[in-house]
Amino acid sequence: MKPGSIRKFDWLYLGSIAVSLLGFVFNYDTIAAQTNAELAAQGVEGLSTGVLIGGLLFGTAISLALWFMISILRIELAKWLLLLLTAWSVLTTATAAASVFDSSVAWGLISTIMTIVALWFLFQPDAKAWFAEKKGGDGQP
Repeated sequence: MKPGSIRKFDWLYLGSIAVSLLGFVFNYDTIAAQTNAELAAQGVEGLSTGVLIGGLLFGTAISLALWFMISILRIELAKWLLLLLTAWSVLTTATAAASVFDSSVAWGLISTIMTIVALWFLFQPDAKAWFAEKKGGDGQP
């Protein structure tokens, strides 16, 4: 049975993915216009919908894969990968918020904060013990 910290991680991390998806849905027009402008500047107009949907699916697949590796398979390395990706997200969200703070940045900020709190639960003693049990109980592979 999963310890409390892992259950809290599950709720917060999956919730952060849901918040990201909601932010995408509610801000699609703004995001599409920005993407269209960037692609038009590069001479590749008309690809914004495909780029956005592809990016959304790819990002969501990676997030769910990391959750699966951490919460189901107990692969401790995945929590470190999630930590690195979250650090990157903090940097990009801070950069975006510094230039223009709009609704899409707010949704991203909420999602990032939820992920940071979820990560905190992965480093609690009961979570560490839970990961160690997968290896054989004494922390050895």
